Amino acid sequence: MKKRALALLMAGTMALSLAACGGGSEQTTSASAGKTVDGKVLDADQTYNTYLMSDPSTLDISKGNDNYGWNILINTMEPLTRMDEQDGQNVRIPAGAESWESNEDGSVWTFHLRDNKWSDGQAVTASDYVYGIQRTLDPASGSLNGYLITCIKNGAAVNSGDMDPSELGVKAVDDKTLEITLENPTPYFLSLTDTRALLPQRQDLIEQYGDSYGADADKYIGNGPFKLDTWTHNSELVLVKNENYYDQENVYLDKVVFKILTDESAIFNSFDNGSLDAVSTGTREWMDRFDQKNGVSRVDYDNSTIRYHFFNTKDALFQNENIRKAFSAAIDREDVNQTIYFGNMTPYTGWVPSTVSLGDTNYREAAGEMMTDTMSEDPKALLLKGMEELGLGSDPSTITVTFTLGGTNQWLKTYGEYFQQIYQQKLGVNIVLDQNEWGTFQQKTNSGDYQMAYMSWGIDYNDPISMLEIMKSDAGSIPTFWENAEFDALIGEASAEMDEAKRLELCKEAETILLSELPVCPVVNEAVHSYNYDYVNNMATTPFTTMGVKKLFISGR
Repeated sequence: MKKRALALLMAGTMALSLAACGGGSEQTTSASAGKTVDGKVLDADQTYNTYLMSDPSTLDISKGNDNYGWNILINTMEPLTRMDEQDGQNVRIPAGAESWESNEDGSVWTFHLRDNKWSDGQAVTASDYVYGIQRTLDPASGSLNGYLITCIKNGAAVNSGDMDPSELGVKAVDDKTLEITLENPTPYFLSLTDTRALLPQRQDLIEQYGDSYGADADKYIGNGPFKLDTWTHNSELVLVKNENYYDQENVYLDKVVFKILTDESAIFNSFDNGSLDAVSTGTREWMDRFDQKNGVSRVDYDNSTIRYHFFNTKDALFQNENIRKAFSAAIDREDVNQTIYFGNMTPYTGWVPSTVSLGDTNYREAAGEMMTDTMSEDPKALLLKGMEELGLGSDPSTITVTFTLGGTNQWLKTYGEYFQQIYQQKLGVNIVLDQNEWGTFQQKTNSGDYQMAYMSWGIDYNDPISMLEIMKSDAGSIPTFWENAEFDALIGEASAEMDEAKRLELCKEAETILLSELPVCPVVNEAVHSYNYDYVNNMATTPFTTMGVKKLFISGR
């Protein structure tokens, strides 16, 4: 799913998991009732109902990496900083840290923590951040997020098991001072401070609950604007305002209900009849209808998310580069956009999303198009060449490929059937669809029990490295099992290069390698078409905000 960043999205749904879903909650009288914010008087009932398309896999900060869990974490945890949205622009603001500074070359950062508490009243300390960082990089935790912060001194060695976590360049100078030393000056380091990799963690509770930490509401704790009140699995998660939060006076919502909803028609009909607060859709029929509704606002923006196919490069078939190229070249992305997405996405052959900047420069505009050579080739000829290299003869009809999908809804079934036809027509191969619940999909792909799969990825922070580094051989974020030493080296160089022009060339070279060997196959760059009733205020309009629903309020429902 922003992030964030943010963060792994389950694609295959036309409604974003951040879309709001109203109704069905008990009306409460807010302590903020009658207060004026931005010239609007707050309603007595400050309840906001939203939804996720799947249950979070876990709320364990180190172990989880899906967007469903992130939607809960960003609202119940307080990162060092947050990316706010001010006048349509993203601005980094103090959060868990009230201030910070670095040494002259940017290799040592010092964060001064504000007075804040965990939801049980215990003080948040620098040691909580140290423990969280050490645990995320400790290979014993099984974290999929450690790659994000290997820029910390000894981070890569700790993450690979060659050093003890105590040797990391992170320390609590005192209870309110956190010091982080980097391997090298890192141009995007500050952008990591609102990702899950740098969130604080409670060592006492994690050790108390062990593997079950983060699996239920009573086995989880946060330090953010809301706290997790109840979690009825596969039904709903309820957040309530955290009375111990340092800035609770500027949190207006009293309750946030995350319903677990998968049926899009029910969601759209509910918005249409007024029982939903907001929704996102790319379906033309519904967009046309919502465009005509009174009291409804629409927001459009390109997202920082790529929808893509990915291949198991250890598979007997997809180990071959020409086979992967054939399956990529066979896709008419404009037809996909028109047929599947009703013309509401952007056909895409790059890996770094179109919204990403490198410094003040839009990366995609500067780096140019990708995959031009592959897309100019005959996909059938590529397939036959790959079959010959693998000793599989010259009859494509003998090949059967399983296409694994992370959901069981009708939209994903339609998506799979579309590609079933395309690959049969363009390549002459047989495609078997394998639809799974999200948790099963993750288990299969992470273990390599698949051939080709479909997913989407929204980047964690606004820098091309955020999208490129997830394909390093030691990242494990997208389980293609692809390794390329030259690619890894380029990412290492780009991560430490402070000259923006040189960084651009290094990132472009790395992306070119990735999309010439094609362990991943980009299809579209996601776009958001969001509708909300006018009583919902402070809805996000940019892709990189990490404010969650902290600033949201209801006025005039």
